[in-house]
Amino acid sequence: MQYLVIDISFALGGSLLGFACALGWFRLRSALEAQAQGNQPDNTDVANELERANMAAWQLRDLAHNVSSEVGAHQNLVRSISAELDSIPGGSIDSSGAIAETVSKLLVANDTLRARLADAEEKIQKQAVEIRTQQSEARTDPLTQLANRRALDDALTENHQGFAAHQKPFSLLLFDVDEFKKLNDNHGHLAGDEVLRQLATTLGRSVKTTDLLCRYGGEEFAALLPNTKIDAARISAERIRHSIAELSVDFAGKKLQVTASVGVAEVAPQDDICKLIRRADDCVYAAKAAGRNRSYWHDGGTCHPIQNYAQQAGAAPAAEPADAPTPPTTTKVKVLQELPDSTAFSSELNRRIAESHRLGCSLSLLQLRVRNYRQLVLEYGDAVGMLFLDTVAQLAVNILRDMDLLAKLNDGNLVAMLPGSSEKEAEIVGSRIQRALTQYKIPLSNINLPLELELGATDIYPGDDAGSMMARARHTVGLPATPVAPC
Repeated sequence: MQYLVIDISFALGGSLLGFACALGWFRLRSALEAQAQGNQPDNTDVANELERANMAAWQLRDLAHNVSSEVGAHQNLVRSISAELDSIPGGSIDSSGAIAETVSKLLVANDTLRARLADAEEKIQKQAVEIRTQQSEARTDPLTQLANRRALDDALTENHQGFAAHQKPFSLLLFDVDEFKKLNDNHGHLAGDEVLRQLATTLGRSVKTTDLLCRYGGEEFAALLPNTKIDAARISAERIRHSIAELSVDFAGKKLQVTASVGVAEVAPQDDICKLIRRADDCVYAAKAAGRNRSYWHDGGTCHPIQNYAQQAGAAPAAEPADAPTPPTTTKVKVLQELPDSTAFSSELNRRIAESHRLGCSLSLLQLRVRNYRQLVLEYGDAVGMLFLDTVAQLAVNILRDMDLLAKLNDGNLVAMLPGSSEKEAEIVGSRIQRALTQYKIPLSNINLPLELELGATDIYPGDDAGSMMARARHTVGLPATPVAPC
């Protein structure tokens, strides 16, 4: 009997010790792998998650050490009881009583160990729940309770692998809330947060349970549609756009409404994940350039407007939206007058630079310069120069995201700050503005003056401030940029 008890004690203790250590290692390894893959939203989140992971690992190590000590003490007690049994002479009444007393000690010791093992198991279960909770939090946007960018990246990888191995189709929707910055400026960030929360609830009713909705960043959202080809994805895009446009949010006695620009693309054989995202994103920009509150889809080479999803089911088609906003027809300068000047822009840029250095976020500048601006002013006057700049500003505002900031400088220059974007992404945005401008000519007496832009872009560098970053963007104007595919 004593040997059976010893064996059981060793088995229980060893299993529990191994399970505790495995949980601790799994927790720490998950955090480190996530850091290595670069999935954390920022360095603060990385540090917090690693801190929690290390704490959990130490707690489990201590628990394992305590369990090991308890098992060791119990084994020593069992050995002493076994020695007592061996020392009792057999065959007498006294020996029977001594054996019964010794066995009673053994049962009490076993009950004590069982209780302590049960307590340890309960603590391990609590740790497991905490691990699952943390993993869920790491993949959930705290404001909207939708999935976050990390969860989307994982799902995109999984679906892309399924497409590569078994040709399982899937589509990606990106959508950006129109003029969200203006809503925040007019009603405050609390109002903006409430709009995003209610929008997330509305979106949850607009997609299938198998679709993955996520907050992509700021006022940008995404929906991953597994086993969905482009025809069905276009219908989903319009359904989402209409549900957002119909949403009315009550806040502080006011009814707030927003719209969204939507882009959709189906994965293609030549796509990697980045290219698929870029194609859907191109369509978002095309929708904004066409006047916002529109949906566009990508066929692999070009962006196309999506008709109302009800019309796709058989109703009479409506006229397609224009591919670009209406060019200005008067010399009255509107947008340009509302843009911040270099002083206000520098102040905001310094704030964003500090945030980027602290959190490790991407940040880029895009410089826009009207070609031959001084010559135009000399030949045709300041009014024509201002009209040129205002036209560029109108197109840029339509194409830029609401989180971006456009400012007026001097000598025919504008500059845009693009938080969360790289230099290459800034160049792509600049090329969109360039292509849109080719559709316009400024009518002047008996001639039409073409609009031409020169571009420059830069990433944030370590040690940058607003002055150094703006100077570098200015010096890159006219230099060759990385070629980008037309949308």
